[in-house]
Amino acid sequence: MRRTFLISLAAVACSLFSPFVAADELSGKWSGPWYRGMTSGTMTLEIDATNEKARVRFTNLENFGDDAVPVSKLEIAQKTLKFSAASAGSAVFVASSTLASDGKVLKGTAEYEGFRIEFKLKRKSN
Repeated sequence: MRRTFLISLAAVACSLFSPFVAADELSGKWSGPWYRGMTSGTMTLEIDATNEKARVRFTNLENFGDDAVPVSKLEIAQKTLKFSAASAGSAVFVASSTLASDGKVLKGTAEYEGFRIEFKLKRKSN
């Protein structure tokens, strides 16, 4: 009985602290390619997980704009990052990504203007 209680307590403790560890792992500057069919470009994502803020910038993403924009609806849980960002036009970029086990790659999918976009970002060294 006591052993079961201790195991349950340990499991609860791990689940409470895991999101904070992952949030720290996600903080920083990430950059890499995005793909939509035959179109591609570069995506840069700067995450400040401590303050729950981020900015995203794209090259060659039609109607999005050239400047970095603030991310809205930032959700960090375990090793998953979900966010959305309003473009210069009327469309919203809505993404979900997962941190690889080595902590160096953030791979995800998104929807923008009704199309599926895939991206693979690597942590940039400061």
